[in-house]
Amino acid sequence: MNNPCDYSGILTAVIGVGGTLSGTVLGWLLNGFSQRGKLKIFVSSWKDQFEHNEQGYMVVSNDKEQAELYQFDVVLDIYNSSRETKIMRNIEVVFSNKRNVLKTFKPNDSATSYVIGGLTRYKKVAPINIPPQSVIQVKLCDGLWRKEGNMDFIWDTNKIYLTYLNSKGKKKRVLLHTESYCDRFKNQSAEE
Repeated sequence: MNNPCDYSGILTAVIGVGGTLSGTVLGWLLNGFSQRGKLKIFVSSWKDQFEHNEQGYMVVSNDKEQAELYQFDVVLDIYNSSRETKIMRNIEVVFSNKRNVLKTFKPNDSATSYVIGGLTRYKKVAPINIPPQSVIQVKLCDGLWRKEGNMDFIWDTNKIYLTYLNSKGKKKRVLLHTESYCDRFKNQSAEE
């Protein structure tokens, strides 16, 4: 005859192994969820303007024909809600009209400014690492001269985005600014 104590020992061992396995699986799942999270990007500031040369000084333009230079400055607050460092690579600013991309370029990192011959220069933005559960501020800028290239795309622009590749190589997009640039100077003359 079988001793009932033998079955209780086996049952205790099975419960112990089951508890260990379920604890391991639960720990793995909770760890996976705690490391999840994403980048949240907030546009703190957006400034842009059109300028032209007037007697050796750059001044704000009052109309489209006058504009020789377009430049922008954007300040981003980037929050990483995950417990792992996140990366932003291949950062670009995209000018678009509805879903049509009009112009894409890599912006300058304002933190890298240096002066050569009285002119301020910048390095292009490099990949950015965002530490876990923290906020960093990134300042980007750039400009375009009419004499260096065609500025006509700006007049067709109504949305400006920031795009980047995340750590998985997936392209992400963040809206920076919405404005119908063809109406930029119409709106200014109406305000004056």
